[in-house]
Amino acid sequence: MVVFKRILHMANNAANHHSKKHFFNTFHFLLLLFSILSLTANGSSLLKKSLWPKENSPDSSPAISTKNTIYIKDFGAVADGVTNNTEAFQKASAFLEANGGTLIIGAGTYIVGKQKLSGSYSAGVSYTAEPILSLLNAKKPVIIKGYNAILKAASGLKFGSFNPVTGEKDSIRKEGNRSSYNASAFTFISIINCLSITIKGLTLDGNAGKLNIGPAFGPEGIQLSALGIGLYGNKNVSVADCYIHHCALDGIIVAWPGLKVSDPVYPHTITNVKCEYNGRQGLSWVGGNNLTVTDCEFSSTGKALNMSLPVISKPSAGIDIEIENSIIRNGSFINCFVYNNAGPGIISIGHDTYNINFKRCTFIGTTNSAAYPKSKGFSFDNCTFVGMVQRIYGSADKSKACFFKDCLFTMDSKMSPDRRVFGDTWEFYEGQNVIFDHCTFDAATKHLPTVNTPEIVFLNCTFSQNSNENFNAAAIFKGTTKFVMKGKGTLITSQSDFTGKIIYNNQVVTDIRNVRL
Repeated sequence: MVVFKRILHMANNAANHHSKKHFFNTFHFLLLLFSILSLTANGSSLLKKSLWPKENSPDSSPAISTKNTIYIKDFGAVADGVTNNTEAFQKASAFLEANGGTLIIGAGTYIVGKQKLSGSYSAGVSYTAEPILSLLNAKKPVIIKGYNAILKAASGLKFGSFNPVTGEKDSIRKEGNRSSYNASAFTFISIINCLSITIKGLTLDGNAGKLNIGPAFGPEGIQLSALGIGLYGNKNVSVADCYIHHCALDGIIVAWPGLKVSDPVYPHTITNVKCEYNGRQGLSWVGGNNLTVTDCEFSSTGKALNMSLPVISKPSAGIDIEIENSIIRNGSFINCFVYNNAGPGIISIGHDTYNINFKRCTFIGTTNSAAYPKSKGFSFDNCTFVGMVQRIYGSADKSKACFFKDCLFTMDSKMSPDRRVFGDTWEFYEGQNVIFDHCTFDAATKHLPTVNTPEIVFLNCTFSQNSNENFNAAAIFKGTTKFVMKGKGTLITSQSDFTGKIIYNNQVVTDIRNVRL
């Protein structure tokens, strides 16, 4: 049992290093050890939508029959906002892992999170986070319900670089970047290699402002565990009606280490979930095939404060889609709202993704770009982008290039809740075979896209601006192209190819090159 707990702690720490190349090799090794020990032991409308679920909220997850229903208070939990309930959740986890069933977490605030100091420079860790709700290899369906329940991380948990002997804040750089200085804070819910999991109605408060934060661990902030929900290698998952905020790492991470295209499809759904003020991402998707995210919000990543300083690690995005020892295929994001993140709203750079579709989603960049979709197979249908879009993925293979249909790109500050809009234009410096179909570009008082790739196609698109900025239109324009212009800028079309009808300020023109904006 001591060895089992030790490996559990190691997995909890390793599971949040997805920015490091060795993460999933470590994870696979730990997962194998876990399995052996387990056998041995026999054992955009969202703004108006409420994200504070009630007990009688519609059940958006699949109905699963379970014969065991347990209550967290039966394991000694006290929802008084004071008592530390870590052990109660560990006991409930052990029951669910062995038997399956439904865990009811009653209304109230449950303080959770404990750490152990290693006391040794050779231990490979300074502070180890104890598991909270943690399931490994559960072979029966599990449902976790917590409407009006709040799990809140205990104040003072260490996060970052701490001396493993003294327990004090220290910098790993003083010890040659030794891993023994890492202190992970918590993972509220960790689900590894389980059959069927449903999580509903919980509020997870990472309490970022009250963590004891040490120096950075790694080159990109603190890449250690302070996580809402971690999903690793599971067969079927539904997360619904949850509010996850102020976690110093991610709100949710979805991973499937070692997954291949030939493997079965394992559906995951995330519905009506709000992730805000988390440190690294609202949602990290690093592996899987068939993820559906509906009516969710991912906002204000990297904007929480601790001792007046931001709690932030790169890329600090709303949504990060980044393959790690896996595949990422068949993602569907519907009616999602992505706003005010320290990094891009959505970011994916250079990955071999496939069939990633966003439908009726809104991306608003206030201090960074609204979107950075530079990976294969991304498409956007009826989406709104407020603020800069940086880079788009182009390819000689048309099926891999970004595709935008019926989308609005705007710099209008009235489209941003706090009137802030990042950037002055949209940067399309590359994008072979990228298509914008029936899209509208409203530059307002800024300027229209910087288009330097003659192979980008604008089909039946509308362009408007109210400024004196030039429009470098080096692209292919097909169908009916409309310009609604005010100001004195110049339309630069020396590298452009126009076919079809051109309408300039409600008048049909034949030679757009000589038109003054």
